[in-house]
Parts: sequence; C-alpha cells; structure tokens
Amino acid sequence: MSRRLLAVVAALAVAMGVVGSTASGRNAAPAANHSAKKTYKFVLVAGIASDAFYLTMNKGAQATAKKMGNVSIQFTGSPQAFSPPTQIPFLNAAIAKKPDAILIAPTDKTALIGPIQRAISAGIPVVTVDTFITKPIAFTNVSTDNLAGGHAAAKALIKAIGGSGEVAGISVNPGISTTDQRQQGFEAELKLHSGVKYLGTQYCNDDQTKATNIMTALLNAHPNLKGVFAMNVVSGNGVTAAVKAGGKSGQVKLVEFDAGPPQVQALKAGTIDALVAQYPYGIGQLGVQLAYKYVTGKKAGIKKHYGTGSAVITRANVNSPTIKRFLYTP
Repeated sequence: MSRRLLAVVAALAVAMGVVGSTASGRNAAPAANHSAKKTYKFVLVAGIASDAFYLTMNKGAQATAKKMGNVSIQFTGSPQAFSPPTQIPFLNAAIAKKPDAILIAPTDKTALIGPIQRAISAGIPVVTVDTFITKPIAFTNVSTDNLAGGHAAAKALIKAIGGSGEVAGISVNPGISTTDQRQQGFEAELKLHSGVKYLGTQYCNDDQTKATNIMTALLNAHPNLKGVFAMNVVSGNGVTAAVKAGGKSGQVKLVEFDAGPPQVQALKAGTIDALVAQYPYGIGQLGVQLAYKYVTGKKAGIKKHYGTGSAVITRANVNSPTIKRFLYTP
C-alpha cells in the first residue's frame, strides 16, 4: 500500500471517529433529559396516630403516593391523645424536616392556627384533612360534611327510638371543628322533633374509659334514657362498652359516628343501631393528590374545600358492596 493511500485511509478513519463521536453526543443528550423525576416528601400529621380513622386515611395517602412513584409520605402524630399539646410537637418536628408539603388534621380549630402558620411561613404548603382551622391559611381542606352528618345521626336515632323519648350526646371536647359541627347538626335536627327530650352533650376528652364512665352515669341517672349519639370512634367504643356492661344492648339505642372494626362488629351484633361513616381512605387519597398538584405548580383551580362523602350504615346495608369503602381498615 502506498504512503498516499495510507494517508487517505487514516484521514477517513479520523473523520469517521469524529462523526461517531458527534452522533454519540447527539444520542447522549436526550438521556440527560430523561433523568429521574423529582421526588417529593410529604408529612401526614394525624389527629391521633393510633385511631382507626387516621390509620385508614394513611392507607389511602400511601397508596396514592406509591401510584405516583415520586412521592413519599411520612405518617406521624401522637398515639396517646387527640389534643394540641400532644400534636404540636409532631407538627414542629415535621416543619424542621422541611418537607415539600404537610397534611394535618388540626386537633383544635384555633390553637393550631399559629403552628400551621409557622409551617406556611417556612415555605411549606399545608393541606388540612378531616378537621380544619378557623383562619383560612391552608391552601385547601379535605373533609366530611360533618354538619350534615350530625343531622343524619339525629334522624337515625329518632327513628331507632320510635320518634320520642330522652336522648343524649357524648363528644370529645369543644373547639374541634368536626365534632362541633356534628353536635350542631344533631341539635338542630332534634329541635324539629317535639317528642324528643334532649339531655345535652357531655365530653370525654377522647378517652374511651371516660366515655364509658359518662355513659354508665347516664344510664344510672336516667332510667328512661332511650338513645345516645356518640360523636367519634373513641367515644363510641366507650359508650358501647357501657351499654353492654349494663345489660342494655338493644334497649338503649346507639348511633355513632365513624366505622372502626369494633363499631362494625357491635352494629352487626345489635348493640349499635346505626353508624355515620366517613371515607378516610378517600380523604388521604385526595389530600395527597391536591398537595402534589400544588407543589408541581398546578395551583390554578384548587378549591378551598373538598368533601368526600359519608354513609349511614345499618345492619340492613352493612354487607352491601356500596358501603364497603366506608368501613375503616386500620
């Protein structure tokens, strides 16, 4: 092979190398554009982390995050009590971690305003779930229509007692947005029925033992008591225990908010006459979806409140497929 021919071959080889390198560079550029999606960290602060309602809510939140693929959820909150003093340290710890968003069920509609404002001031968007605060600083709220739920509970209780007689309520504490509204709806409905004598509502501080003691005292003090509305899962479990211990199952009619496993069991057994069940799984789902929209810049069109529905569950419909999603699965 002549020197001239060798030179031509070498030049061609160099040229091909340059073309190959350029082509390789062109092919590499899109790879950079296909880098992993940004990941987001959300924190869900429960009202009380051991409650069947919030455990079911967390299931909905986690399932939605898993489906998205680039969102992680930390579930946190006091397992001991539903109260501002027990909840605020968990919220402060969440703020310190600087997540992309916080979902929280405020344990008081005024006491949590300041702590939630601290999160927002730190640049962390906040969704309130289940409960809400009176100052509209969270970018949205996802919850049940608790006022309507209170009306529905009263109607179910009045039907169970035959339209007249003495009834009472047992709730958590004043100042909680959800149970306040349930009580308001319950009392407003009772006023429409002249044959019903309302003995008022007492508060158990979200303590099952205290709810049992209150109910036992009611049974002793009011032998003609015909029905009671328990306004959340904890008060409901306490009321149910007292009625069973007092041998009054089926005689004193019970309507309870929520649908935890012990409540559903007591409904099927005949101790409880009706449950007004929420959809906590759906609250968790929607809360995460809205937080994701917000942090990815799709804020337009997000409403200040979203309702997730509820259902009145009785022995007649508890096994219905349409009711299944309202049963809590902690």
